[in-house]
Amino acid sequence: MKKILVIIIFVLGAMPLAQAQTLEAHLVEAGENSPVLKARYAEYQAALQRAPQVGALPDPEASFNFFLRPMERFMGNQVGEVSVMQMFPWFGSQQAARDEANYMAQMKFAAFIEAKINLYHQVRTIWYQLYLNDQESILMEKELEIMKTLERLALAKYKTAPVGGTSGAATTSRGTTGGATSAAGTAGSGSSGMAGMGGSGGGTTSSAGGVPSGGGGMSSMGSTGGTTMVDVMLIRLQVKELENQVQIHHEARRPLQFAFNQLLRRRPTITVISADTLLPAPLPATLSLIEDSIRSNHPMLKMYEWDEKARESQIRMAQLMGRPMFGVGLNYMVFKPRTDEATQMTMGGENMVMPMVTLTLPIYRKKYSAARKEAELLQQAATYQKEATERELFTELETLLYDYQSAVSRINLLKDQVTLTEQTIRLLTTNYSVTGTGIEEIIRQRQALLSYRQQQLQAITNQHIAVSAINRMMQGDN
Repeated sequence: MKKILVIIIFVLGAMPLAQAQTLEAHLVEAGENSPVLKARYAEYQAALQRAPQVGALPDPEASFNFFLRPMERFMGNQVGEVSVMQMFPWFGSQQAARDEANYMAQMKFAAFIEAKINLYHQVRTIWYQLYLNDQESILMEKELEIMKTLERLALAKYKTAPVGGTSGAATTSRGTTGGATSAAGTAGSGSSGMAGMGGSGGGTTSSAGGVPSGGGGMSSMGSTGGTTMVDVMLIRLQVKELENQVQIHHEARRPLQFAFNQLLRRRPTITVISADTLLPAPLPATLSLIEDSIRSNHPMLKMYEWDEKARESQIRMAQLMGRPMFGVGLNYMVFKPRTDEATQMTMGGENMVMPMVTLTLPIYRKKYSAARKEAELLQQAATYQKEATERELFTELETLLYDYQSAVSRINLLKDQVTLTEQTIRLLTTNYSVTGTGIEEIIRQRQALLSYRQQQLQAITNQHIAVSAINRMMQGDN
């Protein structure tokens, strides 16, 4: 019972780790830790603070005046005055300024979304490249084991084959002087001593003096029966090549893992576990829906749309700023009573409040016309930039669709090639186990099979990367 509880606790404890190795979990971690995304979002938050600034009224003005010597007036001796004035821009100016600031903030948010989807695409791309590297390593390790097994088989056939060039009973007829004799009735795999290297030697041949040169086609490498030591050496050469390729793939994993961990902002030495298998990925939608989604959601296009709207608000604001500003205020005058020298009567002494209204006169029109023209030109620039970006995006989409379709065609073709090559290898292996010939062709076909399987992995990886790039183009702030 205790063992069962320990196993359950171990499995439950391992579940978060297993979930953390999924691609979606890596995307969340990358988004939470990315300094680029944090910077873009901080810029967006900072841009939101512009609207309260530009949409607020100008600060009221207060002035205090004191006379060093009271000024004699009819109402009494004026000691000083206090005035307060509040200026108001023309109607709609503040709203236009707020709109422009809000649109500018939305541009910053679109830049944040673009950085996010680009980051996610980078994470997916390196994840797929890690999958490709790992699966190719597994393929080569399996092929290495097969070649080592084939090496043991060839070495065993070389050691156990009977001396004399035949693997079974044979009747050898010798020629007389000046004639050539041939071996007849050979059986099994003793028909060729150098079959693996393309040599011939089915029987004995006579020397120039009519004396037989030997039996069974013994080569200079010491061939016996149907298998020569050359076959073993050819297999060992392929084994060495595979071992080298396995080592190269193991070393190639380090920079990929480093780049992946850097995107997630964690220690570079953390082991990244790639996917076990990738199934063919379908397109996210039909072509028309993909194009509509790009036009509606792509953050770069949204950015230029917000820019156009911001410039439109800027044009309206330039027009309104060319109209007068008016101010409303109060002037409070402080008086002291004074005594009339002629009548000796006390006069005045009552303080006064005087309302005030002021108005600006925007008579210098050039600066307002220039501000409006500037906003109009910037709006045109945003429109042209949007059009150019849209064309670039659809050009990129066409390339991605080609990559996707090319990967699909390659996957279908390679599936048939792998099937046919496997059948060919089975036939060649059966023939080799019987006759001991054809090792070169077996090696060639195994190399071809390994190449086809590597191309399958590359094709399905390219397909997933293309789909990820298409999804990146379709995604927006939703």
